[in-house]
Amino acid sequence: MYEFFQGLFQGLLNGIGSIIGWLGNLFKNVFYGLKNVLVTLLKPIIVFINGIVYLLTKIFDIVILIIQVIFGLFKAVAGVITGIINTLTALKGYTGSTSYYNLPSSYNEGWHGVFDILNNAGFNTLALIMMFFVWVLTAYAIIKIAGGEK
Repeated sequence: MYEFFQGLFQGLLNGIGSIIGWLGNLFKNVFYGLKNVLVTLLKPIIVFINGIVYLLTKIFDIVILIIQVIFGLFKAVAGVITGIINTLTALKGYTGSTSYYNLPSSYNEGWHGVFDILNNAGFNTLALIMMFFVWVLTAYAIIKIAGGEK
């Protein structure tokens, strides 16, 4: 008799277990199918949104690089223009004075003698004119580099 009840309960429990397993597999397959449908429907939208975000990121990177290049060019041009203006003001206001040199007294007489001869010969003006041409050639080289010429 115990074997009968044991077989009955075992068969009943096995049947309930297989029904629960079947229902579990059914729900699992339904949810997997629903997930696959949603992924298939929404994947192009997600890919499109990711593409737009990537495009906007790269556009902002390019804009930042362009702004950095423009500021770099302005800094270079401002440096050249400042140098040319300093050279021109030095050409205009050069007095020929060598009072800013501080030499020992034994060398002062020879130093002043050499500079007096060079000032009378016009070497100070020649040096300033050559400095002006160096700045002009530098500006020309920067323009060529910025323009992409070799």
